[in-house]
Amino acid sequence: MDPFILAAHIQPTGDEKIIDVGCGCAIMPLILAFRHPGLKIIGVEIQKELSGFANQNITANRMENKIRIIHKDIKSVKLSDISGQADIIVSNPPYKKKDSGRLNPDSQKAIARHEITLDIDLLLNCSTRLLKPKGRIYIIFPAERLSDLILTMERYKFSPDFIKFVYIQKNSAAKRVIICAVKNSSKPCIISPPLYIYASENQFSDEYVSLFMPV
Repeated sequence: MDPFILAAHIQPTGDEKIIDVGCGCAIMPLILAFRHPGLKIIGVEIQKELSGFANQNITANRMENKIRIIHKDIKSVKLSDISGQADIIVSNPPYKKKDSGRLNPDSQKAIARHEITLDIDLLLNCSTRLLKPKGRIYIIFPAERLSDLILTMERYKFSPDFIKFVYIQKNSAAKRVIICAVKNSSKPCIISPPLYIYASENQFSDEYVSLFMPV
């Protein structure tokens, strides 16, 4: 559910340009295009099969005039490919270190989960080039790797604007963290109220359900 949760927390202002790095089959671009019709959205996906699925989903939803998919490695994307720097980058990047855990034999799943073709260092490095001054990046990541994320952001001169922790339920450890960071900015960081997925054992919380409601 990570892309759904992240998409609900992205706050565009006006007709901005958004890049989804590692867009998969275009879940976030489609959600954003439906919720914010004025956006220009570009999805970047390194895997050929997934980029094909993304284009099929865009066509099926008649979003060809709002969303464009680039089948490339993010480090090969030029400013000319995206018609100049973007206002926002969003990403639900691979969250497992390359040398941690068992690598899935399915290469598509392995690339999606392990830092094989994309890690947070590469993501932030490319974001400095692809984002406008004061551009924002939104990321959802395992809460246990928050320190890795903050240190990498500092290395590339991104300052957290807000941080929100995601819990399965109360009295449990945080599972995910949502961060919005700003390029070359020193704004104070806001720690937002947490998101709880479940209010009780078998019932979703009202806030979680609200993420899927039309805006």
